[in-house]
Amino acid sequence: MINNFDQTPPSRPPEPRQRNGCATAFMLVVGVILLIPGVLCAILNVKYGAGSGSDPLTSFGLLVALGGLGLIVFTLTR
Repeated sequence: MINNFDQTPPSRPPEPRQRNGCATAFMLVVGVILLIPGVLCAILNVKYGAGSGSDPLTSFGLLVALGGLGLIVFTLTR
């Protein structure tokens, strides 16, 4: 005779956590704001040629834009 009390019930997978809509919207807005310097630096590089890319502020602006893009991607994939 098999005792059914010794068996454990099958476990259910954990329910996915809900996103906080306010935090998601805030991160998207901050990401878009961080993209603005990079877009401006790209426009200046196209207008004045690649030689102006040696300016440290241009490099910093592009890094800030990459951070904004990363924040947007993280927000949308989370």
